[in-house]
Amino acid sequence: MVFTGGWRVFAGALILSAGVVAPATAAADPAADPVAECRSWEYVELPVPPAVQSHGVVSAAGSFAVGSGSLWSGSGSTALVWKDGQLIDQLSSFRNPSWAQDVNSSGVVILTACLFPAAARWRAGVPDSVQGLQGLPGEYRVEALDINERGDVLGRSDGKPVVWPADSVVPQRVAGTDASWLPVGVADDGSVLASSGGVAHWIRPSGEAVSLGSAQVSRVRGNYAVGVADSAVVRWDVSGAVSEPYVFAAEALAVNSHGHVLGKTIGGDTGMWADPGTLRMTSGVPAYPSLTDEGDIYGTSGTSPLLLNCTGGA
Repeated sequence: MVFTGGWRVFAGALILSAGVVAPATAAADPAADPVAECRSWEYVELPVPPAVQSHGVVSAAGSFAVGSGSLWSGSGSTALVWKDGQLIDQLSSFRNPSWAQDVNSSGVVILTACLFPAAARWRAGVPDSVQGLQGLPGEYRVEALDINERGDVLGRSDGKPVVWPADSVVPQRVAGTDASWLPVGVADDGSVLASSGGVAHWIRPSGEAVSLGSAQVSRVRGNYAVGVADSAVVRWDVSGAVSEPYVFAAEALAVNSHGHVLGKTIGGDTGMWADPGTLRMTSGVPAYPSLTDEGDIYGTSGTSPLLLNCTGGA
């Protein structure tokens, strides 16, 4: 059952500022990249329907953000979708509670059910657009993990990494993998980032594998992945090329399709890096954050869904 409509408006505004604390080594072009000039954020609490106990934001892209919640009645779950800070859609499930996993900038959401593993793709705001994603032949336990801009979905069928192409609910095996592999994300060109035995690989749609070596990759967005290698936070593109270490970075939390990184510094603060040598400090960044191409940061404080809206960009 789908409920639509925005219940409330923006609530709570606090301006946060950021300053450059390290010299840039390869600054992005502000004309092509609004994040390059983003130095202040407005703190916004996203609206939640009265009947829902929010669990916060799990992902964001473009003007869309998605999160999950439980119904106060105690039965069922709800996926919540916000656009430009307004709640625009809600998808509730009762027999097999489902949780939102990711969203792209077209508002296509992926969900995974928890009691019996099942997965779906749903275009928020479009009636009757929920598509159940099939398992491999003879397999029925599926989960969706990540979605790219095209709408390709990365997930698992009985533990095996698979991709559901944007125009299909039928999965395709990720070449050269089995249930021992850990899928992380799918790039916009269709390459899958997965790891086995502590070694990360880009696996191209052709089946060619590009090793990133011993690495802990945490996030994929656009055609970038970010994580830790040789005790340093770095970024890889889909060719396998690796960046210089990010200055003062200890942990990568999010990356956007421009390659900007949100992470923790060695001092425990949260920072945004426009490039490996340029650190901008932010404060009040919520847990489990997502970073959009526009420089907006979404996440969770306690159980509250939050937006840090970039107000200082171009």
